[in-house]
Amino acid sequence: MKYIIIISVHFVLLMFQFTASAQSPQVISMSPQRQKINAPRNAQIVVTFNTALNPASVNNSTFRVFAKLSGPVLGTIELMNGNTQIRFTPANSFLAGEWITVSLSKGIQSSTNVNMQKGFVWNFWTKSETGTLQQTRISTIPVRRQGEGLIQCYGALGMDLNNDRKTDLAVVNEVSKDFRIFLNNGTNFDTMFSIYPLPAGNYPSPSEAADFNLDGKVDIVIGNAGNNILSLFIAQGNAVFNSEIPYTASNNVRGVAVGDIDGDGDDDVVTANRGGSNISIFKNNGNGSFAGAVNVNTPGNAETAVMLTDANNDGILDAFIGCYSSREIVLMIGDGEGNFTFSSRSDLIGSPWAIAVGDINGDGNADVAAALSSYNRMGVIFGNGAGGLGSVATYISGSFPLAQDIGDLDGDNDLDLITSNYTGGNFYVFRNNGSGIFSDAPVVLPASSSGSCITVHDRDNDGDLDMAGIDEVDDLLFIFNNGTTGVQQISNEVAETYSLHQNYPNPFNPSCRINYEIAVSGETILTIYDVLGSEIITLVNEYQNAGNYSVEFSSEFIAGGLPSGIYFYRLKSGNYDETKSMALLK
Repeated sequence: MKYIIIISVHFVLLMFQFTASAQSPQVISMSPQRQKINAPRNAQIVVTFNTALNPASVNNSTFRVFAKLSGPVLGTIELMNGNTQIRFTPANSFLAGEWITVSLSKGIQSSTNVNMQKGFVWNFWTKSETGTLQQTRISTIPVRRQGEGLIQCYGALGMDLNNDRKTDLAVVNEVSKDFRIFLNNGTNFDTMFSIYPLPAGNYPSPSEAADFNLDGKVDIVIGNAGNNILSLFIAQGNAVFNSEIPYTASNNVRGVAVGDIDGDGDDDVVTANRGGSNISIFKNNGNGSFAGAVNVNTPGNAETAVMLTDANNDGILDAFIGCYSSREIVLMIGDGEGNFTFSSRSDLIGSPWAIAVGDINGDGNADVAAALSSYNRMGVIFGNGAGGLGSVATYISGSFPLAQDIGDLDGDNDLDLITSNYTGGNFYVFRNNGSGIFSDAPVVLPASSSGSCITVHDRDNDGDLDMAGIDEVDDLLFIFNNGTTGVQQISNEVAETYSLHQNYPNPFNPSCRINYEIAVSGETILTIYDVLGSEIITLVNEYQNAGNYSVEFSSEFIAGGLPSGIYFYRLKSGNYDETKSMALLK
């Protein structure tokens, strides 16, 4: 009997050793943590597994890092601690305040060549430096070509498109059915670089970027709100793209999201189709082309917006879906094979047009915010980290908010929110108090006729987040700078009267200063115009306390510079309104 017992124990031990050695790799920890708001820009990415890995299975195809602003991230991959850890060291620092996606594919194997059962994906944000929500509009850029009529520019995708570590803009235009690229020159945007038509499209609208064919370049997908087409543009490099490749989704593609939903090492696409009242799933074939759409009905009606992130903390991408007609957020949980099943829903009270995701209340779980169009409010819903959704909290926004954007604009380690208000003709910027509660007195930034979209990015690479806004009626780009540009309060002594001084030097080249006094605290606007009365740049657009101020203006603030000539500067504060002229002499 003793002998039989010994053999049995030995057999159990052998079975245990075999099972342990043949186990599938599983992620047991990661750094930076999922949904972290303020990861250092030079952060290394470290993933710890439950077992040793096969070094040959860990490479830049099975371990990928993509940054929302700077694109595919190059770096060095190392195995550590007996091959149980992967450490990724980026070749360059991340850009400020960008959303990072780390994707591990099922191609990663244990030392005994057992593959991961599922892929593993998580997101985090990089740190942005101290800034302000009260940003200064430094430039207004026409998106139309000279003599062109309405093109209805709807959204701007902020990405480094030419690999120079500066965020460029790809502006999508509904009526002209194209997108137009504006390259960042380091301080502002040059004149239009290129135009790409969407011949199969109709009212192109939402856009996202990914490296679909894994060649290290930023590709773009665009949904078409006027028909059922998803338009793919594969990059050649240096902000040059191949012609449109159309794919058929369901009707009225109003939302687009990208990510590796099946864990095979490449990025797939999910669209939200308002007219089709469903979502479409496009799986990447591995070469940047896509299989035919799989259309999935959700419990909601008129799916309009979609964002992908991990809602239940299992390392698999889930889909937050904004449903226009049923006025709700529907959460669909991913299975890691490219399929989604219903998990939770939450009433928004108003109809969502666009949504944004991130850890809004600082608990480490993914939350969602929505622009509630005709309800004239912004809605915020917290996730519980287990696939559940809380009740909505709403905040008064401008009239008919269309877009919802997100980022740590003031650098205080929480996510602020921005709505773009179509009939309000402005942008509302909401300050987060750190626990996901937002100020009832948002900062209001002006559009000209209609606020349609804001892109949050560090335009000038100074560490704080700037913004670029769209007006789809006047087809204009508004370039906002975080903080006041060269504005100094000389004294807070109460001035007896309002006064606008002559710029000095005058004539100037390339820069000068403009001094003024404010007698009563209030909203203050200082704008530069050309001789035809066209606005060139708004230097000040903020609430200022009574006092004496000095503002720097440079002709180099404008993309391409300004020619010699006479210009005008106008100060408005309270009932005070005065204009003076100045001369630029090169």
